[in-house]
Amino acid sequence: MNFLENIFSRLDHAAGRVLLAEAHPGGDRTATGAQLRTQVAAARAYLRASGLGRGDRCALVAPNSIWWTALDLAIIAEGLIAVPLYARQAPAELVAMMREYQYAAFEDVVAEAHDPLLVIDGVTDPRNLGAIMRSAECAGVRAIVIARDRTVGITPIVVKSSAGAWIHLRIARCGNVAQALAALKDAGYWVVALAPAGDVSIYDLDTSRKLAFVLGSEGRGVREIVRKSSDFVAGIPMRGRIESLNVSVAAAVALFEVARCRIAARPRVPA
Repeated sequence: MNFLENIFSRLDHAAGRVLLAEAHPGGDRTATGAQLRTQVAAARAYLRASGLGRGDRCALVAPNSIWWTALDLAIIAEGLIAVPLYARQAPAELVAMMREYQYAAFEDVVAEAHDPLLVIDGVTDPRNLGAIMRSAECAGVRAIVIARDRTVGITPIVVKSSAGAWIHLRIARCGNVAQALAALKDAGYWVVALAPAGDVSIYDLDTSRKLAFVLGSEGRGVREIVRKSSDFVAGIPMRGRIESLNVSVAAAVALFEVARCRIAARPRVPA
C-alpha cells in the first residue's frame, strides 16, 4: 500500500471529518476522506498536464484549504520538489516555475472526430477563454482548437477560470485558421462561425451534421476570412436592446442548443 492509500484508508475509518491544518480564512476547515481523495486525483492530473516531471521544482497557490492539502499530497506522489511561495512573490514568479502547457497536435484532434468541435480565434481575455472552456465542457464538448496568433493560450488565469474544465478537454493550437478550417471540412465537418449578424439563426441549424463552431474576438467578432471560410454564419436572436452577448455566453447558448436538439432527436424509450 503506497503512502496515499495508507492516508485514505486511515481517513475512511476515521469518525466524522478531518481537520485541515492549512485552512484559509473563511474557507472550510475540515473535509471527509472521500473529498480529499477526489481532490488529490484532480491535483495529480493538474500537475501532469502542466508538464511537470519527477524531480522538478514547483510552487503552487491554492484557492482553499482542501485544494492546498490535496496539492501537498499530489506533489509528493508525483515525486516533485515543493518550493515555498510567499505572499510577497508575484504571480509571474509562479508561472516561471511551471512548464508550458503541452497542447495536443491539431491533426490528432481532427482525426479523433470530436463533435461538436470548438475553434477559438481572437479571444484575448484569459477569463473569457476559461469561461468558454467551462461552458463547452458542460455542454459535452471534448476538444477545442485555439489559434496560435491573436489568441490567449492556456495560462494559470485560464486554468482557474475554467473551474477544472481544462483537465477534461483535448486542446490543440493551429497556425493559419483558414487552412485549419479547410482541414476540418476535408474531415467532414460543417464549419459554423458565430456572429451577431448571422445569416441563419442558431435555432435553425441542422444539428445532425458534424459541426465545428468558430468564435471570434471579444470586440470585432469573427474575421472576414473566417466568415468566407465557413459554411454558415449563425447568430443568436436578441430579444432586448443590446446587440450581442459576451463571447463566452454566446458559446454556451450555441453549444447547449446543439446538445438540446441532439437529445430531442434521440428515439424515446416507451414508458
